[in-house]
Amino acid sequence: MRTFSFSQTDLEIIQHERFQHPHPRVQQKMEVLWLKSHGVTHEEIGQFAGVSRRTVQRVLDDYLAAGIDQVHQLSFRRPESQLLKHKDTLEDYFLENPPASAAQAQAVIEKLTGIKRGLTQVRRFLKSLGLRYRKVGTIPAKADVEEQAQFLQTRLQPRLAQAQKGKRTVLFVDAAHFIYGPFLGFLWCLVRLFIPGPSGRKRYNVLAALDAITHQVLRVTNVQYINAESVCTLLRQIAAAGLAKPITLVLDNARCQHCALVVALARSLKIELLFLPSYSPNLNLIERLWKFVKKECLACKWLEDFDTFTKAIDNCLNNLHTTHKHQMDTLLTLNFQTFEDEPLVAA
Repeated sequence: MRTFSFSQTDLEIIQHERFQHPHPRVQQKMEVLWLKSHGVTHEEIGQFAGVSRRTVQRVLDDYLAAGIDQVHQLSFRRPESQLLKHKDTLEDYFLENPPASAAQAQAVIEKLTGIKRGLTQVRRFLKSLGLRYRKVGTIPAKADVEEQAQFLQTRLQPRLAQAQKGKRTVLFVDAAHFIYGPFLGFLWCLVRLFIPGPSGRKRYNVLAALDAITHQVLRVTNVQYINAESVCTLLRQIAAAGLAKPITLVLDNARCQHCALVVALARSLKIELLFLPSYSPNLNLIERLWKFVKKECLACKWLEDFDTFTKAIDNCLNNLHTTHKHQMDTLLTLNFQTFEDEPLVAA
């Protein structure tokens, strides 16, 4: 019968790591050594520590062979998945045909290999291929990616560089039309919740100009329509705001923003109108702000009347520099997505 002798230093380590080691498996092994140091039989050690008799023997063998350091080692034996021999085939297939769900991937794996696995194992296998459950994005149908890239490089970025140095003001302009009604989203809840839907189709129109650097928002609002007169009102507001000159407005090609009345007024106020390429919402910084407003103050909320609805939008926009400052600094960076090399869903 082998004789075990524990030094005082080892006993102090063992006693401490029975409870304090970050890995529960090592805690369990230290418990085995602690019980052994107190003369408990191997059968009782297994019962008290919750391990098999063979595990008790293995821990003690490791300690005799190389001390505490060897007991710290963790070596888990896991059977090799049968799917690994089909990894290349399945990887090629899923890269060309991304599955919409784990259940769909499960069916494909069984069809191609004859091997059926549970959904948890299928998800684990997909992750081992580097796949993740990602939301599919959208490319505007008629977007000219080359024109967008050229516009960004030669026209927009030079003006933004000047704005960052305080030598120009760049404002991104767009209108949002908030229709009074439920904005649905996701919540952690015990049961599915419902939001009452109001009658009618009242809407709150917000024509805004977002400063690319300071994130200040100038805006014109109404409950009728955004038209050329609305744009002119915004132009006069911008001209009176005391912003650093010259001023550039980045706009889309909406008719009310492109008409002769607006162009003439902008020229008289010495405001440059920089029109985006067609179908380029990805280059308009303010589009991110509209998504934020809908998620922050409208989604999953019951706003009992139209007045409460409009106040929620106004309060959100009024607090961009206070309550939402950190979120704005993260969201409104001057990095713009382009689509030259984006992978597309197979037809």
